[in-house]
Amino acid sequence: MHQITRLLTFAAVLVAIASPALAKSLVVYSPQGEENVQWIIDQAKAAGHDVQFLRAPGGELFDRLVAEKNNPQADVVLGMVDTSMALLKKNGLFQPYTPAWAADLPAQYKDKEGIVYKFWSTPIVIAYDPEKLAAAEAPKSWLDLIKGEYKGKYVIGNTAWQTTRVYLAGILARFLDDKGEVTQAGWNFLGAFYANAIVVDDADARKEAFKSGGAVINLNWFGGVIKDARELGMQVKVIDPEGGTPVISEGVAIMARTDQLEQAKAFVDWFGSADVMAGYAKKFGQVPVLPAALAKSPPEVQANAKLVKAQPIDWDAVAPKLDGWLQKIELEIR
Repeated sequence: MHQITRLLTFAAVLVAIASPALAKSLVVYSPQGEENVQWIIDQAKAAGHDVQFLRAPGGELFDRLVAEKNNPQADVVLGMVDTSMALLKKNGLFQPYTPAWAADLPAQYKDKEGIVYKFWSTPIVIAYDPEKLAAAEAPKSWLDLIKGEYKGKYVIGNTAWQTTRVYLAGILARFLDDKGEVTQAGWNFLGAFYANAIVVDDADARKEAFKSGGAVINLNWFGGVIKDARELGMQVKVIDPEGGTPVISEGVAIMARTDQLEQAKAFVDWFGSADVMAGYAKKFGQVPVLPAALAKSPPEVQANAKLVKAQPIDWDAVAPKLDGWLQKIELEIR
């Protein structure tokens, strides 16, 4: 029981799960931040949706969902990233449902089976400090980073970090053969990529690399780049690289064994709608992927959406292989 209590952010969630009186509340599992979740709860309540959230880190939620497969407590999963949603789908935890807002969603943000639909996106970008690196000297693609002139000028983080995992997946996805396996050329590239970098294990070492270690190129999620610029006193310019930028997208899906199916459908229809997504964008600055929502978003959000082109990545194919790739990186390359 202590494990359940430890994972619950809102006391009401425990009540919702345990109390027959609240059995009709929709239970949503999500790794979103506390402020974000509270905003969703408040907006949902105002719209007539009776929802309770269980909020925890994505890795813990993933393990919990798998453990609960035969006795699910959640009705909806919201906000987990591409790889996690792909693996949960592969494990049979979700059921098909096409939300009312899905027709105009770009193809890269919905899967072929009509099960997982994405609603927000965050690019993992290459950025640099224009005061320390001229625009003409900046890399034009991820594949440029192994060139000699960039040695010691960028940082590779811990492979446990989501951002690191995503850009490594994005790089290796460029080197797949017709069977979906990484070619030797891909592993050779990754070896050179690591050899040319400052490799760190923790946040303090990463910050030090930028403060005094010569790093001027930042491989990071977009919000992290802005945060680094503010905290480290750096100027920042984002590159729109050849071949595209890997993008983390957050998805929503309905659990296969929910006993609140109609309520779950109604909530998903509401949550991903253009008005709700635009309201979230205004509140938190996140970029919605639904065109109608983006059109209603603040100008700065619309501008951020145009900074880079997304790299096409088949996460359904990549997700089952990623842990094996990362293990090889740790044992043979790093």
